[in-house]
Amino acid sequence: MSGPDYRKRVLSADDLSLIASEVPALCDFPGVRPWNRDKLWADVLDALIEARTKDQRAAAQQAIGAIQALDAIDQLFVRHDR
Repeated sequence: MSGPDYRKRVLSADDLSLIASEVPALCDFPGVRPWNRDKLWADVLDALIEARTKDQRAAAQQAIGAIQALDAIDQLFVRHDR
């Protein structure tokens, strides 16, 4: 039995943007549409630093987890034409 061929990258940055826009923890952050990973990370980390309540910190942590999952998808499945 063979595993998936990870060399065949089938997603684009637009696909990541669409996925991120459907994640409740990320949908309100700039950087989701159009996809800008660096801007998204910066805004989420700012939200974590600025968090004043337990709920705000939890929301920022959820956003960080979602970005980490998207980073894994990016590494495995997004085609980077360079």
